Formats: sequence, structure tokens, C-alpha cells
Amino acid sequence: MRLLLLLALLFGFGAAFAFEENGQAAAPTNFSNEAALKFSESVVGQQVGDYTLLDRNGKPFKISDYRGKPLLVSFIYTSCSEICPATTQYLAKAVKYMQAALGADSFAVLTLGFNAPFDSPMMMRDFARRQNINLPNWEFASADAATMRNLTRNLGFSYEYSVAGFNHISLLTLIDQNGKIYSQVYGDRFELPSMGEPLKKLVGNVETQYPGWEGLRNRIRLFCTVYDAKTQTYVTDYSFFVGMFISVILIYFFVAWLVRAWRNAPDHQANDNKKSQ
Repeated sequence: MRLLLLLALLFGFGAAFAFEENGQAAAPTNFSNEAALKFSESVVGQQVGDYTLLDRNGKPFKISDYRGKPLLVSFIYTSCSEICPATTQYLAKAVKYMQAALGADSFAVLTLGFNAPFDSPMMMRDFARRQNINLPNWEFASADAATMRNLTRNLGFSYEYSVAGFNHISLLTLIDQNGKIYSQVYGDRFELPSMGEPLKKLVGNVETQYPGWEGLRNRIRLFCTVYDAKTQTYVTDYSFFVGMFISVILIYFFVAWLVRAWRNAPDHQANDNKKSQ
């Protein structure tokens, strides 16, 4: 009886999560939001493999082509009629805000069509056109079934076919300039800082390392780039440094006035006269 109970427990655990040979959790074999979230968190900090993908025009490229700057990765399937288009539209709004705040060339965006081979380059191009995505440094990519299966597993994205399409969580993966998974963002309409703050840090890790004045300027600009809850966007606010500059000027003139007043004081002038006699 105990043996049967133990086998049942092991089977139930194995149904929720499989394990690869290296002991790393594999994608859940039976989809559930809880298992999908747990799996996506398990890959944070891992290196992303150098997979070969096809852009929307069918031209091959490698994930490593994005090294040197942060990369945002989203997941869609092109036959999705509601959630994927709405999620992509919201992401486009967030990306537009962050490009305005951090610079259009400071990071890249990659949308993967995970329903291979049906999410072909032509279908990805049509999806991007229908969503009117024309922001710079944003590509819509596809791959063969084996590559896409390995890549989505590497990024912590799991999905399951259903009669309505696919069961999956809305996931945005942030990858750093060295190709490591930095964090995951969840939800169809996430709060902008949940993407903006880690992205700002990743951009800072790159741009503040530039030599000389450029690195210092980027450090000041990023320090002053803050989230404005009223407008729900990121703005560059230099008021801190302006206030410091004004304070220094006021202190300088105040000290100068004190020195002049001290020199013009009667006691000080009398002492100067005695010394000159």
C-alpha cells in the first residue's frame, strides 16, 4: 500500500514537471499557470543558446546577433485572434515609451511565433503588418519546430495545444547584453515599471561603461530617467542636478558675502591699520 502511494506521488509530480539529464526543470508536461510560472522563473540567470531563426522576410539570423545590448522577447502564435494581438499592442505602447526615454537603439525587441511550422516568415510578417508594428529594432521571427521547441524551453516559455488554440501565460523575457536571462515580466497589461526598471538597469550596465564624457552623460541621464505615475510614462527629470547647481551657486555667493562683510567689519579694519603702522 505504501509502495503504491509512493508511486502515485512520484507519478503526479512527474506529470507536472519533467527533469532533464542535467537536473534542470524541463517544461511542464501538463499545462497549468502555476507550473508555467514556476518553470519560467527557474531559467532566470541561464545563458540563452545561439539559435538560428528566420526574420519576417525569411532571412536567417542568430540570437547572438543581439549581443551587446538588452533584448526583450515576447511570444505569440499568428492564428490567435484576441490575446496575442492585444498583448502585442500593449507591448508596442510600452516599447514606444521606453524607446523615447532610453533611446531607440538602446535595446531590441524580438517576437517569436511559437506555433511552428505554421508561424512562417510570411505569417509573422502579416501579423506585424496587421498590428501596425513599425517601431525600430523590433523583429518578428520564426523557426523550424525543433528549434522553436528548444528555444521556448530555454527561455522558460511553456504552452499546450487546446481546442481554442494554445494555453499559455503572457510572458516577456528580458535578456542582458551577454545573452543571459535577466528577468521575466508577466501579464497582458503589466505595469510599465515592471519592464522599465529592469530594462533601465540593463541599458545602464552597457551605456555607463562608455569612456569619458559619454559614459558620465549616460549615467546622469539614466539617473534622471524616472517613472511618472501621473502620465504613466518615463520622463527625464534633471531637477535634482539643477537644484544642486543652484544650491552651489547660492552657497558660493553667500560665502563671498560673508568674507566681504568680515573684511569690512570695523574691528577687522582697525587691526589692519595697526599692522600697517
